[in-house]
Amino acid sequence: MKPWKVVLLTLFALAVAAAGYGAMLVRGGFSALATPSTVEEFAATTARKMAVPSGYRQLRNPATPSMENIRRGMEHFSDHCATCHANDGGGKTPFGKGLYPKPPDLRASETQNKSDGELYYTIQNGVRLSGMPAFSEVHTDTNETWRLILFIRHLPQITTEELKEMKGLNRKPQSNPANW
Repeated sequence: MKPWKVVLLTLFALAVAAAGYGAMLVRGGFSALATPSTVEEFAATTARKMAVPSGYRQLRNPATPSMENIRRGMEHFSDHCATCHANDGGGKTPFGKGLYPKPPDLRASETQNKSDGELYYTIQNGVRLSGMPAFSEVHTDTNETWRLILFIRHLPQITTEELKEMKGLNRKPQSNPANW
């Protein structure tokens, strides 16, 4: 068989497979309650990796990993991040469970193995088509983000006492939902 025919048949097979997968998605709906398929996970993971500019991957956290900096990161996390990510970083919250894709487990190796710069970029710029907003306009003091990264690195070793303390630091929902 001629090479151009092989290429054409391969492209046709891929188009049929993509159309079939698309039809399956549309028929099943786009509920945020569903678990992402392997194809969706692969596409999202690949897109996330490609979205971080290479210059950020080399960045190192300039904040010293002191108890004070980790504590300040914990205070910020409790008030701003735990709503979706949970105090322990696992993402098992009412908001986190309702997002699609679900927030990553910040204690897991997939997050912990990211460079400081990758985490910094994600926090500052958010992730399109997910629930992760960009915080670059909120975190005007970049040290705030770097301390937050120190705390994220601390999450796999978080203690029961720290989790209890965080409960007192968590953002309290206000009576008016417009203020959430």
